[in-house]
Amino acid sequence: MEGGEGDTTASLQAEVEVLRIACAMLEDRERRLRDFAYASGDWFWEQDASLRFTWLSQRDVPPGGDVLAPRLDDPMLGRTREENAIREPGDEAMWARHAEDLAARRPFRDLTYRSRRGANKPLWVRISGVPVFGPDGTFQGYRGIGRDVTAEMEATLAARRQTALLRDTLDRLPVGIVLYDAERRLIWANATYGRMAGVNPQILRPGRTLEEIVRDFAKAGAYGPGDPEAEVAAVLAIDRTRPFRRTRRMPDGRSIDVRYEPMPDGGHVICALDVTPLIQAEAEARARALELDMVLSRLRSGVCVFGGDRSVRLCNSRYTELLGLPVDSVRPGTTLAAVLQLLRDRGEFASLDADRYVTEVLARDRSRPNHLRRVRPNGAVLDIVSDPLPDGGFMITVTDITALARAEDEARARAAMLDAILDNLPHGVAVYDRSRSVTMFNRAYAEIMRGAPIAIGDTLEAVIRRRAAAGEYGPGDVDAVIARELGRDLSVPQRRRRVRPNGTAVDVRTAPLPDGGHVSVVTDITPVVEAEAEAMRRAAMLDTMLEHIRHGICMFDRDRRVVIANRMAAQLLQHPPGFLVPGRTHEEMIGALLARGELGEGEAAEQRARALLTQDRSIASIYRRTRNDGRVLEVRSDPTPDGGFVITYTDVTDQTAAEESLRAAKEQAEAASRAKSQFLATMSHELRTPLNAIIGFSEALMRDPGRHGSAKIAEYASSINEAGRHLLALINDILDVARIEAGRIDLAEDRVDIGRLAESCRRLMEPTARTMGVTLTLAVPPDLPPVRGDERRLRQVLLNLVSNAVKFSGSAGSVRVSARVEEDGRLVVAVSDNGVGIERSELERVFQPFTQLDSSLSRRFQGSGLGLYLSRALVTAHGGTLHLESPGRGQGTTAVMTLPAGRVLRPVAAPSLTATRSPRSSLP
Repeated sequence: MEGGEGDTTASLQAEVEVLRIACAMLEDRERRLRDFAYASGDWFWEQDASLRFTWLSQRDVPPGGDVLAPRLDDPMLGRTREENAIREPGDEAMWARHAEDLAARRPFRDLTYRSRRGANKPLWVRISGVPVFGPDGTFQGYRGIGRDVTAEMEATLAARRQTALLRDTLDRLPVGIVLYDAERRLIWANATYGRMAGVNPQILRPGRTLEEIVRDFAKAGAYGPGDPEAEVAAVLAIDRTRPFRRTRRMPDGRSIDVRYEPMPDGGHVICALDVTPLIQAEAEARARALELDMVLSRLRSGVCVFGGDRSVRLCNSRYTELLGLPVDSVRPGTTLAAVLQLLRDRGEFASLDADRYVTEVLARDRSRPNHLRRVRPNGAVLDIVSDPLPDGGFMITVTDITALARAEDEARARAAMLDAILDNLPHGVAVYDRSRSVTMFNRAYAEIMRGAPIAIGDTLEAVIRRRAAAGEYGPGDVDAVIARELGRDLSVPQRRRRVRPNGTAVDVRTAPLPDGGHVSVVTDITPVVEAEAEAMRRAAMLDTMLEHIRHGICMFDRDRRVVIANRMAAQLLQHPPGFLVPGRTHEEMIGALLARGELGEGEAAEQRARALLTQDRSIASIYRRTRNDGRVLEVRSDPTPDGGFVITYTDVTDQTAAEESLRAAKEQAEAASRAKSQFLATMSHELRTPLNAIIGFSEALMRDPGRHGSAKIAEYASSINEAGRHLLALINDILDVARIEAGRIDLAEDRVDIGRLAESCRRLMEPTARTMGVTLTLAVPPDLPPVRGDERRLRQVLLNLVSNAVKFSGSAGSVRVSARVEEDGRLVVAVSDNGVGIERSELERVFQPFTQLDSSLSRRFQGSGLGLYLSRALVTAHGGTLHLESPGRGQGTTAVMTLPAGRVLRPVAAPSLTATRSPRSSLP
């Protein structure tokens, strides 16, 4: 029994150990199964016999988790795969094969499709499954694994879209692009290249050799007339291992800029750009410059244009010719100081203080018109005018200069360098998707738009806002600029130009893309814009010269029709605006002058018009005529090489008037000389009278001093004193005249009571007036305010005026001194008499020094003729005026002295009886 029980126990223990080992093996196999399940897919699934999902495992299980835990309440449970799938166009064959596998109960692998996930975003899944059969072979459904391949599929689809977008973008570029491999076989060509070459697109099929394509081009006439074989040989001989560039003229007249660039793999890329508009613009600018140069070369004036730095920008040969300088001594870059030094070295300033003259010329304000005349050592007179120019420089015109410095017009218009496919293109390309977000841009775009970067994913609105804030779109309200740029219709191609804040000029083109986005192509056109600006600046400079020159210029062709005319020509001829336009005939111009009576009247005017119309314009001529308004015109006619002629109109009215003024000045100087001679003759009487008294009385005292009593001696001494004072007064007047003519007179700044001053003068002149039977009265208001001035000089003026009034009033005459303050604050003092009066024509002449209306030796009224001259000079020094009023001879005279409001002081409560002396001032 004991033995049997021991065997049973040992047997049970052995079975238990076997079971334990089997369980351990099962657990290990389960762990292996779960590890394989974890690594094999994202989840597991089961379907029943009707192919509806009955079980789904959890997704995104962490390491060590239960990968076979069921997913509860999933919307896919109870539904078929077809009910959840989103069929994509082109997937029909895949679904057909899957249906066959299901019908045959075959396993399937890697079925990839988009699946709905309830309200969540659909995802891409990749499914593999095997059929499940019962013990009796009954089909029970499918089970398998699934993976989320959304990221992989979206990346694949995005790459496909990018490829299609890139090709479409390149097809829409304004640049033709062709790419060959190392064996010179065509890889790809965009549509622009085919359209630009004007050939059948089938010629540019990928895989064709370069030679085949070149021969087809030659047959199609793309290389123009000539030997096709020679053209083929020339094109094939181009070394394509090095960069090469040429401009080719197409049979239809277009100019194509072609650039060859080698590729790293041994192939090469060809970029072609239509530069016809740029070449046409360059030709037009050169023609315009040549036309304006011809006009300037026919001018009768010398012209030199200086920049803001006072260096020569433009100068014609006539300028140096009239200045007496060697040819080519004044060139672009020569400074004004250097020109003046050349003139000085050649002795042009020998008759002047050279240092002072050069300093004055250099110190002139060139922002304002300047005018001077200079006589050369050879006797030639130069009329030199300096006029400011809008760019801060100035133009110097020497009268009668006809040559115009030839201006060089350098038109630099080059297209941006082309590169291989996007990175090798010289154009910046940025692509936006239908949501207006940046999807790509090339290196050229980043380089051209340096300082205004963009990044993949940036929205168009964000880019525009950044650039508007940085001033990329020019000045103006930032919000208004943003609204304008965002409002552009990008569904249609657009093109515009703008200048960036860094000075770069860019050409911006936009074109829509099939997917609803758009492409933006940016080209750096700074050289083109600079060339255009240079051409426009040169043309504007020449136009400015024509418009600022003081001569009217009108150029005619061989048919006597106006080619060009400046504004001054219309002004001098008094034609209305818009009359002197290109195409106007010379006959119409003469007819307009004849109709206005500018050529005279009657038959004489008709003859003059016929003479002007039949004049031989191949011979230079010059004449002068006077307009109806009195202006004098000098008219010059000079022939041009093309059979036309140029007429130059110059207003010489001032020159004629200057000549008349010189003659008048000479006559006036001679008259002044006669007046001085007459003054010396008559002054001798004024000087001899007191001197004779002094000599006579002193000799009487010297001959017998004891004979005369003290009363007689006192009488003689008084007469000697009176004669000496009279002589001193005459000498003081002459000295004052000398000071005035020297340009300096000293004035004190006193507080002067005009009422008291008038009363003082009345007391001084009362004895003389009483002796002559003249009534002297004052009419000065008691509240007359004081003035600021030199009391001694003002007393001298008032005494002169009152003395003259008393002297010329005669017996029983009357003199009245009055004063008032005008509404504008000026103080007016008037001295009126009813004496001999003055003719109106003589009212100003009496103010000339040494002048008396009665200059005979037996004149009725004595005097030096300096009183009124000195009085006016002293009043003028105070900033006032002095003039005479008289109805005529025998009707009295009124002297009116006016002091400015600035010298009238506010009245004070208790004015001082004496003037307050202030430091004396010296006024010119």
